Amino acid sequence: MTQSDNVEKKTTVTLQEGKGWKRTLEIEVSKETVDDEFETVYKKYQTLSKIPGFRKGKAPRPMVKLRFKEKIEEEVLETLVPKVYEDAVKENNLSPICLPVMKDIEFQEGSPLKFKAEFEIQPEVEAKDYIGLEVVKRVKEITDKDVETSLNYLREDFAELHPVEREAKLYDYLMVDLIKFQEGKEDKVANQQIFLDPHNMIKEFQEALVNAKAGEQKEFEVDYSTTFHNPKLAGKKVKYQIIVKDVKEKVLPEADDNFAKTVGKYSTLDELKSKIREGLIKKDSKDAEIEMRHYLRNEVVKHNQFEVPETLLNFYLDSIIQDVKKKYKIKDEKKIREQYTNIALAEIRWDFLLHQIAEKENIQVTKEDLDAWVTESEKIMRAQGVEADKLVEDPSNVKKIKEEILEKKTLGFLLKNAKIKEVPYIPEEMKKEGLGKGEPNSDNKTL
Repeated sequence: MTQSDNVEKKTTVTLQEGKGWKRTLEIEVSKETVDDEFETVYKKYQTLSKIPGFRKGKAPRPMVKLRFKEKIEEEVLETLVPKVYEDAVKENNLSPICLPVMKDIEFQEGSPLKFKAEFEIQPEVEAKDYIGLEVVKRVKEITDKDVETSLNYLREDFAELHPVEREAKLYDYLMVDLIKFQEGKEDKVANQQIFLDPHNMIKEFQEALVNAKAGEQKEFEVDYSTTFHNPKLAGKKVKYQIIVKDVKEKVLPEADDNFAKTVGKYSTLDELKSKIREGLIKKDSKDAEIEMRHYLRNEVVKHNQFEVPETLLNFYLDSIIQDVKKKYKIKDEKKIREQYTNIALAEIRWDFLLHQIAEKENIQVTKEDLDAWVTESEKIMRAQGVEADKLVEDPSNVKKIKEEILEKKTLGFLLKNAKIKEVPYIPEEMKKEGLGKGEPNSDNKTL
């Protein structure tokens, strides 16, 4: 508890430290200061008020007091409280992260003004133990099988659909005219293409369309469950009438030199495979780095635990709750809050630690960093119909982009100063928990 007397402002302030980052300012404003403020407001009302029977500004003060008593007291209070609170905050070098809750207000003309202001301050964090962290880098050997798998994906991209004179089978494509009968309404869709995918097709559609031939008509009903992802269909019974117009099969191009030339500037299939291998190696290296950065971030938080202000936690969780309710139609706010509390705590802690490390290590975002971001993002943004250089013209966007760059640079610093141990990549390891010292944990709850 600390106490200070401001003689000039005639105010006494007592600072009390509560749990964590909670603070309470007990403030007493002298009778003289209160009376001076009343005098100022009385003069204002006496000058500006219009009272029947008197010229503007000529009504006697007792009448002004009687007529505007509540308004005058309200204005005095609303003037004094914020001012003396802000002065007290500055005097005690505090950094509130929320609006104060004003309590126990004692206020009347001719007496001192007393009140309490409760709030939380920004955590004072000193990041430590972030240099020389141990981390595992999983190195994946790129095999001929990996290259062939990627080559086949590429062939899929260049595949063609050829009409066939046979019954439809799984993985074929059907061109159909479809009529949907639902709740007395009829909805027609012509030339609808349907892929007979056994993994993503409703059972009734699969049963009706597999073995169908061009020219055939199929009729069937689907009784959708109440949990079906489409709310317009969930819990409904819908009748379908489908006319099969064409059956087509996907035909992949031969993997040969001609295919390599079609894909790009490659003279031979071997040259294309070599480029694929090179891309897989780069991707593996990038994935490994992302995993290490993610792990180092978790480790920094683990080594620097501190109490998170309730204000920040509640604000973060409220934001998550709104997003989850909107995206997944979940209404149980208590369940969402419990599920995301640990994630929220780690995210808030990391945000403070990130900026603390950046400040200590003089990591800054430069104009060159922003220009590089625009260059790197240009292709992706253009595909989304957005111009990257236009984004950096909006101050709110610039702030977000700078935060993104700062985090990337800070994690790069942590990785550069980490103790990296290379181990062979084994996919099964990623599914296990408790991977041992220095190995990234795939459990997102640590975030």
